[in-house]
Amino acid sequence: MKNKAEELSRNFINLAWNKGQFNLLQQYCSANFHYHTTFNHQILDFAGYVAFVKTFRSCMPDLYLDIEEVMVKGNHAMVHSILSGTIEKPFFGLPASNKLITFSAISTLDIERDKIISLDSMIDIAGIQRQVNSTIAVDFPLNVN
Repeated sequence: MKNKAEELSRNFINLAWNKGQFNLLQQYCSANFHYHTTFNHQILDFAGYVAFVKTFRSCMPDLYLDIEEVMVKGNHAMVHSILSGTIEKPFFGLPASNKLITFSAISTLDIERDKIISLDSMIDIAGIQRQVNSTIAVDFPLNVN
């Protein structure tokens, strides 16, 4: 049986990454929501997170995120996901390719009063680089804030 934190985490991630339903997404976030990813050192607010995900999805239009496991302890959730897709437009220094790539991510979510206050995603950058034989520009300016 799923608890509230697991359900909230699954719904939030699926709405953003698989469905792109950003109009529904904000209801899951606290007013001071922030996001960080290993792709960049910037800390993004909700609008920045939406812009980041939209960019990712536009460059990999067939992107699919499969949630493998959600672990919850108190007000914290950890989500292990497998992402796959084709890079159709260059981004983060990665070239466009017709090659399907697959990589993993671990995301941690902090939840307070049934709202997500923070999301941090650690992406398997080395795994992506091996598959595309290119280096990811991890400090690539996001220009989303």
